Amino acid sequence: MKDREDQLRQRAYGIWQSEGEPHGRDCDHWEQAERELTEVAPEDPAAPAKPAARRKKADAAPQTIAAEPKPKAPRKPRTKTA
Repeated sequence: MKDREDQLRQRAYGIWQSEGEPHGRDCDHWEQAERELTEVAPEDPAAPAKPAARRKKADAAPQTIAAEPKPKAPRKPRTKTA
């Protein structure tokens, strides 16, 4: 039992890292790791979990979309001083 929990923990951590270490997705990663390990288990119980292909952080989908910056107001003309 402890061995399976360690496998789940390591796989969930790998998924978290491959997705760019997003905040608040721990349950999703844990459930995905469980699904992956149960898919591997029927074929060969001794087979380790296959790590997912890693993506670079730059390739990860953005979590939020930034609003477009407002255009700057035109400058006031300078007055000539005597």
